[in-house]
Amino acid sequence: MGFLSLLSNAIGALRSFEVVKNIAPNKIGVYIMYHNGEVKYIGRAIEDRHGQSTKGLRKRLQEHWRGSHTGKPELHKYRNELMVKIITCDSVQEAKETEARLIRQHDTVNNGWNLRYEDY
Repeated sequence: MGFLSLLSNAIGALRSFEVVKNIAPNKIGVYIMYHNGEVKYIGRAIEDRHGQSTKGLRKRLQEHWRGSHTGKPELHKYRNELMVKIITCDSVQEAKETEARLIRQHDTVNNGWNLRYEDY
């Protein structure tokens, strides 16, 4: 399977964190982390997020994988057990809105690793 096939299959598909961190596009978007079949964390990769040094999904996911100081400790701790789904977005605003909607939908503040709800 070629790189483009892997990339197109990774977007919207549920794959291991180890695979997705290497093939995710460097585009604005949202990532959904699953642990033991449950949504545990929802994050976004955007250009102007305070404290985020990267500009796309691949770089942001790699920060989490490495255990970067800007990453979520739980994502690093359970990295070999996580499955990931990514959603690319056309704008920063779309990514913020998608992330907020999904955090509420899956209630990953009370039932996962997100720390708070954000309104957009």
